[in-house]
Amino acid sequence: MTVDSPLASRSDVLEALQRPIDPRHFKTRRQGVKELTYVPWSTLVRCLQHRAPGYSWELKSVAQVGDWVTVTGRLSIPTADGPLLYENVSSEPLKSASHAPPVETAASSCLRRCCAMAGLGLQLWELD
Repeated sequence: MTVDSPLASRSDVLEALQRPIDPRHFKTRRQGVKELTYVPWSTLVRCLQHRAPGYSWELKSVAQVGDWVTVTGRLSIPTADGPLLYENVSSEPLKSASHAPPVETAASSCLRRCCAMAGLGLQLWELD
């Protein structure tokens, strides 16, 4: 079910968000000795566009803490019953093996965490 109205009820939006993401969208990467399964941020954005029309994502803060960058982000989803708000924090070392800038890596991780709090992609957090 796709939520067609930007002002759908809270329960309809939550039901749509909690539907599992099709595993064909999963990616894997190695982190140390562990292989991680994840959904790219761009796939989560497409899911949000279909399941939670009118959503917004913002980085509320970006800070350097020692040798780490820390971001705080907020996912806001409008519903007929008032907005759903999810905030989370993610950190990334400034010197990382990743080719992406640490702020981008932390921001995409933060978005994934906010989505999981809303139920979107939560099945991946339950794989461990």
